[in-house]
Amino acid sequence: MHEKNLLKGKVAIVTGGGTGIGRQTALRLAELGAKIVIAGRKEEHLKNGLNELKKITKDALGVKTDIRNEQEVENLFERTVKKFGGVDILVNNAGGQFIAPFEKITANGFDAVVKTNLYGTWFCCKQAAKYMKGKGGRIINIVHIYAIRAAPGLAHSGAARAGVINLTKSLALELAEYKINVNAVAPGITVTEGFREEMINNAEMMKELKKTIPLHRFADPGEIAELVVFLVSESAGFITGQVIAIDGGQILSNWPDFSKL
Repeated sequence: MHEKNLLKGKVAIVTGGGTGIGRQTALRLAELGAKIVIAGRKEEHLKNGLNELKKITKDALGVKTDIRNEQEVENLFERTVKKFGGVDILVNNAGGQFIAPFEKITANGFDAVVKTNLYGTWFCCKQAAKYMKGKGGRIINIVHIYAIRAAPGLAHSGAARAGVINLTKSLALELAEYKINVNAVAPGITVTEGFREEMINNAEMMKELKKTIPLHRFADPGEIAELVVFLVSESAGFITGQVIAIDGGQILSNWPDFSKL
C-alpha cells in the first residue's frame, strides 16, 4: 500500500487516459493526490474517464488530443500548465495496432501505427522535457513485451514500440542532468475493454493464450498502474533508462503466432 498523499501536489498527464491501462493509471495517481490531465482522441472515452476521476478529485481535466499531431500535443501541455501550473509526471500510454501478417500490412497501415506509437510518444516527451527542466520529473512510456521479443502478426507495432524503448534509453541519458527520470513499462496481455471485445467470443483462444503465460492468467490494468506509481514515486528515484516487463513470465515462454490466432 502507498501513502494516501504520496503524490500530493504533483501534476500528471496520462495519454490514452480514458480507457484501459491509462484510465486505471489516472485513477490510481489521483487516489494518491496527483492533479490529473487525461488525453485522448475520442470525446466519449474522455468524458467517461473524467467522470470517474471527478469522483476522486476536483483537480482533473480532459483534453481531446491526437498525439500524432504535434500542435495538439503542444496544446495539451499548454492547457495543463495554464490550469495546474506545471507538469511533473507524463505517462505515455496512448497507442494502437492491429494484427496482420507483415506482408499484408500496407504502407498506410504501417505509417499509422508508427505515428501513433513512436511519433506520438516523441512529441509528448519533447513537451514534457520543456516543462520539467529546472525542477525534474518522471516520464513513463508504456510499450509491450512484444517490443522486447518479436511477435508474429505484430511486426509493425513491435518495431514502433522497440523504437520507443530506444528513445526511452536515449532520453534517460540526455535528461538525467535535469533530474528527469525516463523509464518504460512493458505489459503482457492485459484485460482491457478492447481485449474483452476482441475475445468475447473466443474462449478457446483465451485458453490457449493463457497456456503461454507461466502464471496462467492475464494482467489486470490495476497491476500495471501500481508499477507506474512505483516508478513515479521517490522510491524509484535512482531508476532511469530501464524497461520493466510485467507479464506473468510470458516473455520467457513460448509465444503464440498472433497472425494465425
